[in-house]
Amino acid sequence: MTNEARSVRQRLKQIGLSDAAIDAAWPEWWSDSAEPSPSARLDLRFSLARKLGLDARSLVDDEGVPRFIWRDEARFKNLSGESDSERAAIASFGRAFGSVLSGAARVGQVALSADAIRIRNSILHSRPFVGLLDLLVLCWTAGIPVVHLRIFPLARKRMAAMTVRVGDRSVILLGKDSMYPAQIAFYLAHEIAHIALGHLSRETAIVDLEAAQLAIGGEDDEENEADRFALELLTGRADPRVLPVPGPYNAPALADAVLRSAGALQIEPGTLALCFGYSTGNWPVVNSAMQFIYASAKPVWIEVNKIALRELTVGQIPADTLPYLNSVLGGVAAA
Repeated sequence: MTNEARSVRQRLKQIGLSDAAIDAAWPEWWSDSAEPSPSARLDLRFSLARKLGLDARSLVDDEGVPRFIWRDEARFKNLSGESDSERAAIASFGRAFGSVLSGAARVGQVALSADAIRIRNSILHSRPFVGLLDLLVLCWTAGIPVVHLRIFPLARKRMAAMTVRVGDRSVILLGKDSMYPAQIAFYLAHEIAHIALGHLSRETAIVDLEAAQLAIGGEDDEENEADRFALELLTGRADPRVLPVPGPYNAPALADAVLRSAGALQIEPGTLALCFGYSTGNWPVVNSAMQFIYASAKPVWIEVNKIALRELTVGQIPADTLPYLNSVLGGVAAA
């Protein structure tokens, strides 16, 4: 590693950026032979700054500390001790990557309604229930790119999802991992709610950190509204209570019950199981039931990002940014 590369990497790590984020943003054209060139060294720093959301001047100045551009324009939900610098890293990384996506996404063909039931009914005209795929189609049709991040700005990843505003467009970045689509569908519906309800009218981003449970009844009105909107969209009710029949419920029995009831209720079986957990608090049974509800377990992020790569106009992304996009999306572009 050259002195230039070592110095720049050290400065980026000092402000909390993860090795994975730095490696992803590092331009492929850089080599040891580029170090003697002042213009190459300058291009290296500008390239990293653009991808990571840094003030380029602060990275060019060897005497100063690199600064994130978007420090105070994001609101964070479910904070648990994240420092100012950690919040700035998350917000700036998300905003910078959102800019890449918005520049390559087609303009929306429909407007996103602020009425969850209206959206739900439009989907149910042609679908048996509202599932993750339906929400992804809704977003891309409305001109809202949705991707699942595989690389994060910090080593400690607690981001469940994030919605960023780029000009007059919104971008949704998912972070929560799951082997089954129902849980990710709720997080995506929650982010759709933030957009539809105008929660990003002032800030650059809303970051939803992972929470142990739904915020309904909590002190954050926006989170309550987003949760209720998401539940209405997915189930038809803002506070769906699924009461168990008398007697113990094990995972196979719960799976059988939701699979039999999903059609009549027009609720995706996995979502219906999550409603059971929300109603009873019996999350171990719900989590075990997922293996009986779905034919197979597979990382949800793969399908989310495959759809994203099909929807994005890759030709509009600068050539030196394409490898970065591919890395952050987990390599699905090459799969």
